[in-house]
Amino acid sequence: MNRIFAILFTSMIFAGNMSRLALAADPMSAPLGRISDFSIPAAGGGSVSFSRDDPAVYTVLSFLGTECPLAKIYAVRLQALSDQFADQGVRFIGINSNIQDSMAEIETYVADHAIKFPVGKDRDCLVAFDAGATRTPEVIVVDRFGVVRYRGRIDDQYAPGISRSEATTHDLKVALEALVDGQAVVTRKTSAVGCLIGLPRKESKNASVTYCDQISRVLQANCIECHRNGEIGPFVLDDYDEVVGWADMSIEVIDQGRMPPWHATDDHAPIANARSMPESDKQLLREWVDAGMPYGDANDLPTAPEFVHGWQLPREPDMVIPMGSTPFAVPADGTVEYQYYVVDPGFKKDRWVRAAEVVPGSRSAVHHAIAFTRPPDGADFRDFRLLSAYVPGQRRNPLPNGFAQRVPAGSRIVFQMHYTPTGKPEHDVTKIGLVFADEDDVTHEVITLGGVEHEFEIPPGTSDYAVDGDMGWFPKNGLLLSIMPHMHLRGKSFEFTTVSQNLKSTVLEVPHYDFNWQHNYELKDPIPLRDVNQLSFTSVFDNSDGNLTNPDPGEYVTWGDQTWQEMAVTFISVAVPLNASKPATHADTLVSGHSDATRDAAKAKAKKFATAYLLKFDADEDGFIAEHELPHSVRIFSFHSFDHDGDERISRDEIEIEAFHRWNK
Repeated sequence: MNRIFAILFTSMIFAGNMSRLALAADPMSAPLGRISDFSIPAAGGGSVSFSRDDPAVYTVLSFLGTECPLAKIYAVRLQALSDQFADQGVRFIGINSNIQDSMAEIETYVADHAIKFPVGKDRDCLVAFDAGATRTPEVIVVDRFGVVRYRGRIDDQYAPGISRSEATTHDLKVALEALVDGQAVVTRKTSAVGCLIGLPRKESKNASVTYCDQISRVLQANCIECHRNGEIGPFVLDDYDEVVGWADMSIEVIDQGRMPPWHATDDHAPIANARSMPESDKQLLREWVDAGMPYGDANDLPTAPEFVHGWQLPREPDMVIPMGSTPFAVPADGTVEYQYYVVDPGFKKDRWVRAAEVVPGSRSAVHHAIAFTRPPDGADFRDFRLLSAYVPGQRRNPLPNGFAQRVPAGSRIVFQMHYTPTGKPEHDVTKIGLVFADEDDVTHEVITLGGVEHEFEIPPGTSDYAVDGDMGWFPKNGLLLSIMPHMHLRGKSFEFTTVSQNLKSTVLEVPHYDFNWQHNYELKDPIPLRDVNQLSFTSVFDNSDGNLTNPDPGEYVTWGDQTWQEMAVTFISVAVPLNASKPATHADTLVSGHSDATRDAAKAKAKKFATAYLLKFDADEDGFIAEHELPHSVRIFSFHSFDHDGDERISRDEIEIEAFHRWNK
């Protein structure tokens, strides 16, 4: 028996050596490393281990973090893959190597995301160092001998600063399918994406930069408005033990320009709510991390800043309006298209809104929320208001004293909601709080004007497709307060300009538009419009395969609600003084002495627009557009304004009238 065992054992070694020789001979199969046996404490008690005695043929080591957004999102997918391959000789192990994550936090993460495979705490970070893992979530597939057969990402939905609507390649799943079928893994290594694992560093004894002295102040000035308990930041940066775990990741996103999130240049009109970070602060962070992140003298710590909790309004709101009575259920994974909620606030008379704030019910799941007012049915569809918006990390500054928005009686409030799954089911009821003003105290009416350009078709593969538009009418006695561009996933850059006495001037330039951050750029010094002849904008789109967020570079892209379609939209806020003389209105401009040539040109353009509009939206080709034939956003904001006779359909004549009003300016 001993001789038989020796022969079998020798054969196994020989076969293993031949296998390794074959791997070495094939450059496509160059070694990816080997994992040593380990045993680490498990969440919930006991231990999590790996050794060649394990019954599983393959083991997936999943490096996770409790606060990393991608580690939360991918938890659901990892569990689904674990279930799929459980009876095919594959097991999953979760490993947390972050120095900032406690066992209690790991146990909460496991429970929140319904993870059934074992998850352990790599307290000394030895598993991460041995495996060469650097990010969460990063996966490493090993055979029972510890040989790495695949390492990298789970799929390609995310890249640094990039979020696709869905994955196009499922790298981990494809690798496992090949392995269990006895086939070679074609793509054996990919670049992992996600948060850097918080690993320890050797501390310098003579560091000149410490947390207590300089770094705590840098973080207070630039980061903790969002990165503190109860706010949108996925982790806190007001506690040293947390900061050291996130220090390397913080440096990475700062150096890549992803944080603080700011996308405008500072070459034009000063922006009041700019979030740029001084280069000197960035350098202090780099020096501190390189020095091993020393704590310093606690006596040097600054006083903790005081933040207002609850409503960020001049006073408690006079009225709170929820988007609905039933919470919206955000799934744990997948893509959620825009949701619209229309609410009747019951205004029987005009109301003046001095301040407004949108507050999400689930900050982690609400990507952004915009609250508009829609005018009463039959009113001019241009008479809407952008009441307020919720954008992560950015609050709308209060209006100056005497400034307010008029909401006409009978108006509805429209909530435009964009949700992003977080890796676990969420429920949201977003609400808006309103602070009213007495009409006698209002000196300026703040109005919202929308610049919309529907007529475009972006060719496939085009990387710089410019769409030019203008704001149409604007009050000559007004003050330009803010500018808010809006595009979707192909949005590349944006520019807003004024023309005065034939001189063109750039007010706002956004060279790197990012759909993930819906900025409302508030001007530090409002611009008087009395000498301005034209307000224009240019939205540039990238429909090439070089745009990693592009849903399909091979598509012709036109206007539409969904993120895989596009919009060229600009909202501006303008303050109009209220005085004894009646302010100019849009209706006034329609009868104010235009030449016959101007009116004829507007009529011709309106006819062309009506033809194109019918061709695009009249699905049943009956010569009319029913409400259900329009995109959701158009139905909500303007269908009833186009439908002049109230017959629940839009005719060619009605389209021409609205278009003529727009261009006869």
